[in-house]
Amino acid sequence: MAQHPEKPIRILITGGTIDKDYNKLAGQLVLGKTHLQDILEQARCRVPVRVEQLMLVDSLEMTEENRQTVLQRCVDAPEERIIITHGTDTMVETARLLGGNALEKTIALVGAMIPYTFGRSDALFNLGCAFSTVQVMGHGVYITMNGRIFYWDNVRKNTSIGDFELLEDPGTHDKER
Repeated sequence: MAQHPEKPIRILITGGTIDKDYNKLAGQLVLGKTHLQDILEQARCRVPVRVEQLMLVDSLEMTEENRQTVLQRCVDAPEERIIITHGTDTMVETARLLGGNALEKTIALVGAMIPYTFGRSDALFNLGCAFSTVQVMGHGVYITMNGRIFYWDNVRKNTSIGDFELLEDPGTHDKER
């Protein structure tokens, strides 16, 4: 049986903690360049990808215009599987915009609580989970963080514990689909 080439996954970069570095002079975290290629190399990713940097912003500074840009690139992308790197603070808002547009694509938003450049970052694991999400889940918009996959309309970031969680019982949500 002949093997067919895998269809590529589109990766849209928007910024967020996953791409932050520590500026020693300013004593703060800053966005300068994406680390996505380094992450893919370290993970030994063998899935074909098409990477596109849309912006490098902290998600707290992401505007509605920025979100519309993300939506339009998802609409225009020829790929059916899309990963979006995104800051975690407003990831849910972007997921809601995308999910509310009912695109016939599988989209996973992913980020990190600790920058990739720091030791013990969750970036590598989270990105790997996003790759699995877009390959095994059906069309829809998902947030994938720390080994969990959330539907776009049943997730929130709990800022008191720095983690994502369900809004409602998953059994109830699945019955509505």
